[in-house]
This record gives sequence, structure tokens and C-alpha cells, in this order.
Amino acid sequence: MSRWMVVGLLGCVVGFLAGPSWAQETASPTALQAEVARLRQRVAEIMEKLEAQRQQAPKPQKAAPEPLTFHGYIQMRYERDSTQPSDANNLQTGRARTNFRLRRVRFDARARPFPEGLFRLQVDAAERDVLLRDAYLEVRLGQGTLTFGHFKVPFLEEVLESSSVRWTPERARVSTQLFPGERDRGIAYTFQVERGPQVTLGLFSGTRSAETQDSLTSRKSWLVRLVQPLEVKGRGTLGRAWLGRMDGIGRRDFGALGAPDVRNFDRERTVLGLLLSPAKGPTFRAEWVDGKDSGTAAAPTAKVRGWYGLLGYRLPEQPFTLYAKYDQYDPDRAAAGNTFRRSALGLQFDWNSFTRLNLTWESQRNPKGTIWTFQTQMRY
Repeated sequence: MSRWMVVGLLGCVVGFLAGPSWAQETASPTALQAEVARLRQRVAEIMEKLEAQRQQAPKPQKAAPEPLTFHGYIQMRYERDSTQPSDANNLQTGRARTNFRLRRVRFDARARPFPEGLFRLQVDAAERDVLLRDAYLEVRLGQGTLTFGHFKVPFLEEVLESSSVRWTPERARVSTQLFPGERDRGIAYTFQVERGPQVTLGLFSGTRSAETQDSLTSRKSWLVRLVQPLEVKGRGTLGRAWLGRMDGIGRRDFGALGAPDVRNFDRERTVLGLLLSPAKGPTFRAEWVDGKDSGTAAAPTAKVRGWYGLLGYRLPEQPFTLYAKYDQYDPDRAAAGNTFRRSALGLQFDWNSFTRLNLTWESQRNPKGTIWTFQTQMRY
């Protein structure tokens, strides 16, 4: 009850007690005046207590900057890959027909220097080198969020998905081929249209190096992505659908070692995606991509196409998830018989909130073979 309601009720009592009809029937004027004075004194005491409580109540404060925090995870794999030669001994990648691999050691530092800003730095110390993964500033601007720096290209849902939560050991071939580094340097703005889709606009300049494996000098590009929630009356949000379009220029060295032949190629791409994730039941996600990528020295730009479908089901009240995936990718639609195809089945076991185990079987064509992967992951 607020203090003004208390004051109002007390005022009504005072008025009632001071009424002439009641006074005439119950008490003398002197007694009535004394009672009114007592009630006024009581009201004053209550008002003083309320004011003291208001003064002692904590005052709202502006959100303070959050301290620097550290996160990450470690992934170890055992692989048996029949697509590798029986005597494979690749010292550059550490790949062999059967081996243990320290796949990822991620170090993720985050801080909020001010309430509406986020700074993130992520590095990967595994395989051959220590690589920069993320280094960006995210700021709330108007009705949206502005991201500036080195970050994941917000185009494919599978590219945006963290490696720490992905079911299958690797992304689909269409993702790894078109976005081998997954990240780029640039700026992106994401905002929500009222009663409409979420919109992302991006401009990228490229890393201007060969370390990301996708461009020697630049990969200037722009993109637009629309994400629409899928809502059903009475059932809430069941998933989302998205449409993306990007275009730009990439550069590649088509020459032999010591004989550079650097040329431009077109990076035009279109994506359609769908995610269905009801509260109960299986989760399904699919993405279809049509566009262009680097080809050969004779034809620097090649028309490409690829897609994948992923189905997963978490057993009720159990730490087990079953998943299946199919993906294919055509690196040059003008050539016949070169489409990559892969089917995968797997089981995930969430030992606890920090530890996860995955066992995956894959069968693929171009090249033909089977791959068994057992992966352990520890978060910190």
C-alpha cells in the first residue's frame, strides 16, 4: 500500500470522527478536539516513517561495466579416415589414416567497457599455429547492434554456429568451401523490423592475406540477410526462415609455386535456410546455397551450388542426442561427376554441463570413403 493511500484512509477516518452528527451523539466538543489532535499526531508519525523508508531505499544506478571474463573449450579427436592413404604422413596438417588430433584449444576473452558495448577477443591454439578467430566491438546503436572488427560472416547459419555446440565434427562442405576462414574484417548492423524480420547489413574488405585460405589480397563484399521467426498461434515460435544475398570480388593465385598468376573472381551468393525447433520433438535445419566461387586459371569464376539437411533429437530426460546429416556440394556446375556427397549418423552424450562426447560415422563420395570420429570436449 502506498503512503498516499494510507494518508487518504486516515483522512477519511479523521473526517468521519470530526463529523457533527457523530460528535453530538457520542462526545463533548472538548473530547472530540482531543481525539482529532491525537489522530493528526498519528498521521504525522506515519508520514515521517514513510519518508524515512523512502530515503533509505536503494536508488537506481546505471549499469556498471562488466569485468573481463575468460571462457573457452578444448576438443580432442580420434579419427579413422579411409579417404587418406594407408601411409599418409602429412606434416603440414597432421592428417593420417588413423590418428589422435588436438582439434581446437579456444581462448575467449570478453568484457563490457560500457553498458551497451561488448568487446571480444578469441584465439585458437591447435593444429599448426595460433590463429586469431575474433576481435571485434559490438555496440548498441539505435534500435539495432553495430559490430565492427574481425568476426564471423553473418550469412550461413552453420557458419554462425559455434564449434562448441555443433553436433557433427565438421561443417557441411558448402560452408567450409565458400567460407573456409568463417570470418572477415568489416562492419555489420543488425536490427529488428517491427512485426517483421531481423535484418543484417554488412560490408567487408577482406583480411588481405593468405592465412584464411580464401583470398590472397582482398575479398571485398557486401551482404543482406533477413531472418523471419515462424510463429504459430497458441504454440509460440517454432523456428525461423532466412534469406541472404551477398556479392563482391575475391582474388586468387592460380599460378604454380614461384610463378604467380593472381586474378579476380566473382563472389556472388544466395542462401535460403529453414530451422524448425519445437519445444518437444526433433530439430531440423537446412540451408541451400547457389552462387559463384573461384574456379581455374582458364575460368577464374565457377558456378557452384550446395546444400545440407541436419536432423537431431534429444531423448526425453536423457543426456543423449541422436543426429543425422546429409550434405552435397558441386564446386563447378559446368563440369560433370565432381559433386561431393556425404551422409553422417552420430550420438552425443552430455556428461555434465562442461563435458561432451560425440561419436560420428560418415560415408562420402568424391573422394569415396568412410570416417569414424570420436570427439571429447571440455569447456571452461
